[in-house]
Amino acid sequence: MPGEHARARGFMRAAWPLLSAIFLCGIFLGAVLPRLGLGVAGAGLLTASLFLVWAVRDGLKGLEGYFKGARGEEAVALLLSNLPAGDHVFNDLTCGRAGGIDHLVVGPNGLFVVETKCWSGNVTVEGEKILFNGKVPDRSPLEQVRASADALSLFLSEKAGVSPTVGAIVCFASNTLVPDVVRQGATWVCNASALLSVISGCAGRVSADDVERVVKVLEQKAS
Repeated sequence: MPGEHARARGFMRAAWPLLSAIFLCGIFLGAVLPRLGLGVAGAGLLTASLFLVWAVRDGLKGLEGYFKGARGEEAVALLLSNLPAGDHVFNDLTCGRAGGIDHLVVGPNGLFVVETKCWSGNVTVEGEKILFNGKVPDRSPLEQVRASADALSLFLSEKAGVSPTVGAIVCFASNTLVPDVVRQGATWVCNASALLSVISGCAGRVSADDVERVVKVLEQKAS
């Protein structure tokens, strides 16, 4: 299901500091308070309470970020459903050590790993870097999608007996990239509005037999 992993990561990120803060408050209320002086217990309880407030605010902020990403993945999945019947779309895959793959397209034009981002801000590409509001993000989307493409290629080589070239696409569901499409070798960076044209504009690199083998392996994995 598109966005499922993003929502799960969001809940996990929000849950651990919140549960830690509640645990600390419980310790001071249930165990420390009866045994220590009010000054020490009060300071500890105040610290735990402040941590709880921070955890709630930070958790809600992080949760919204992950939910926004999930909505972006859903929008791109809906967009990919408009590809021709010969193209097969898989969402929320896990292949190899590179983590989750947001979307995978398998068809006569090739294989494409699509990493979806939903950044609200100015997005540009300079050299080998994607910039968000003029700054390098903490995690490079280009490195992320290329690692996913490499992991998928290795997985298919082992499981399907084929070694197709896997195209890598970073897609901005928010359509905030300027210009709409930038190509970096076998990697494309594009807005969602240009995603279908990027895929359809590529020359076919996978035989019909290889497409069938790849789809069969991925369907078995997804079942």
